[in-house]
Amino acid sequence: MDQSSNGMTNKTRKRHTWVIVGIVLLGLVLRLWAAWQLPVDFDEPVYMDAGYKYAQLIQAGNINGIIDFSESNEHPPLVKIIYGLTYLALGKGAVWDQALFLSRLVSVIFGTLAVLVLALLDPVAGGFLAVHTLVVKYTSQAYLEALPLFMGLLAIILLRRSSMKWDKWFIFSAIALGITGAGKYSYFPILFVVFYIMIWEKHTRLQDVVLYMVVSAVTFFGSNPYLWHDPIQRLAGSLNFHAQYAQGSHVQEVGYPWYQPLIWISRSNGFIWHPQVFFYGGLDGLIFLLALPGLWLNWKKQRWVIIWVVTSMLSLLLWPTKWPQYTLVVIPAFCLAASTAVKLGYEKIREQELYWEWFHNMFPRPSRKYIIIMSSLLGLLVVGVLVSQVLIAINRLGWSSFSADTSGLPNNAVNDIQELSDGRMLVGTDGGAAIWKAASGDEVADQWTVYNPENTSLPNQRVMAVAQDQRGTFWFGTETGVASYDDINWSVYRAKDLGLESEQINTLVVDGNDQIWIGTLAGGAVFDGIAWEPFTKDTSGLVDNAVFSIVIQPSTGNEVVWFGTLSGVSSFNPTTGEWKSYTRQDIDLGWGGVSHLMFDSAGKLWVSTEGGGITLWDGKNWSSLRVSNSSLPYSTIECVAELEPGVFWIAASIPNTSGGVLARFDSPSWKIFQPGLTGYSGAETVTMAKDDTGRYWFGTRTNGIELYTPKR
Repeated sequence: MDQSSNGMTNKTRKRHTWVIVGIVLLGLVLRLWAAWQLPVDFDEPVYMDAGYKYAQLIQAGNINGIIDFSESNEHPPLVKIIYGLTYLALGKGAVWDQALFLSRLVSVIFGTLAVLVLALLDPVAGGFLAVHTLVVKYTSQAYLEALPLFMGLLAIILLRRSSMKWDKWFIFSAIALGITGAGKYSYFPILFVVFYIMIWEKHTRLQDVVLYMVVSAVTFFGSNPYLWHDPIQRLAGSLNFHAQYAQGSHVQEVGYPWYQPLIWISRSNGFIWHPQVFFYGGLDGLIFLLALPGLWLNWKKQRWVIIWVVTSMLSLLLWPTKWPQYTLVVIPAFCLAASTAVKLGYEKIREQELYWEWFHNMFPRPSRKYIIIMSSLLGLLVVGVLVSQVLIAINRLGWSSFSADTSGLPNNAVNDIQELSDGRMLVGTDGGAAIWKAASGDEVADQWTVYNPENTSLPNQRVMAVAQDQRGTFWFGTETGVASYDDINWSVYRAKDLGLESEQINTLVVDGNDQIWIGTLAGGAVFDGIAWEPFTKDTSGLVDNAVFSIVIQPSTGNEVVWFGTLSGVSSFNPTTGEWKSYTRQDIDLGWGGVSHLMFDSAGKLWVSTEGGGITLWDGKNWSSLRVSNSSLPYSTIECVAELEPGVFWIAASIPNTSGGVLARFDSPSWKIFQPGLTGYSGAETVTMAKDDTGRYWFGTRTNGIELYTPKR
């Protein structure tokens, strides 16, 4: 009898071990997947930049420099120093992308260890933590969350295992608590749980409580070099920074309500933000709902879980900054409460089933053959889903983005992008203009220089078109006039200077003679460096006053200027003064006229239209690309770019709704880039360019800049 009992115990232990192994592997795989697929988040460049500077100080042996480094003093330096070690591990020639992914792997490791610790205490709770989308997200990115989350859990679990006398678990718990605070200050609410367990549950002697806190404080101080020279003043400065930041413009602009942490916890935010990454949907909302009865059930079984939830939630609700990553301090407690509800519910159902045998009568036990067949089909379905997700992930390789939230881009509505002669990129947005410069040398993050009405003489923050002339002067076409900047002085030209009734600049280009050509809703104008010469339908051969696009026809002799308008296309030879126009009788203009003009490397003109597809002119004849005679996805075309010789990228908008599609045309083959199946988001693309590294830039109306590095 005893042997049989021992055998069952060993079998149960093995099953329990394999369950924990499965949960940990699931947590690891989901975090590796997220680390691979998630876009760069808002704070990652900040922490990576700090990590790089710590790496330089470590490499130089500058201990005082490490201690006094204060560029990101709002959080302790421990995690950022660890990220700095990734640069040292990569050695010379390390690039930002490599260091970012390696730092994300550091988060993945600590995040997976947090799953392991919770699963050892409660496998169901560990499983919930493994799949929780907020936890997966912020323990897969180069954020500060994974290490303190793991250490905070470890401190609680070791404390519960200890005898509350000076055994090794007691000491290790104190050390883990100190590292928790040194990882991130916002995890200090766990201290209330520790006090409750020691005083009310374990009845620890006062001297042992004091010794525990001394060990924690020493560990915290030793792991936080920023405090070594002036602990009280610097700790107060960090806390004061948070108080001031909470009242700052960014937090006030976002304006989250006081109950926002409850919103973060009660829904699957990761799935909402990144459905392509969290394709399984997430169980965050279900975990929250299960935790509500679970908290009531824990009042007698694990009251410390309730203390954890109450104290941490109060801290989150009272603290004015409501960022979603802060909720990780309380999510493990919700997982534990949800686990209690699940286990008790299962036991109740099992008891009823043993007595009444409802399921046995309703669902007779299937044959072994049936079980094998259904299991095989289910396995094939799961494998098929996983394979499809991997293939989609492979299709997303090479795609990244710049947004106003994660970079120096002024606004996510991008109107124009131009490559500069020195490799920088000039961008016009609804929030001003910007110049992007890639990181080089000792730099970690890319550099952005922003021009807007607040810091320059730019007449309007909505910059519709940008260019640089041969002298290096920048030109900006805005909603209320033209501005130029030569790195010293600004010049602004309004409607009266242009000689036109409208000053909304739709397009702006520079010709071979360094003259500036603009198009407005009331005609066009050219600037020869001294004065503007206007031309309208009444004063020239322009077919329509609403000019949306201008292109200079490449020529070894006299250049010809082409205008795309609401009613057709006009060409003008400045040397001869000759005008030619092509109207709806020659071109299907759709409902909105000409949106964009481009000459390709073979000298062919591409006319993009709002509703009429694409019309091409080879100098003699017109031809067309339509939905009816090609694989063109839609007839509303925003722009076309020849990003490689003979390879054309076409940006189409979806009629009567928001969103767009990118098409790659390499005659006669087509490839369509749709959201979900590729890394393209599906936002409307209105401008395209290529930088000096061969990377494609797609400026969108709503999603910033989408970047694509083509496979070579």
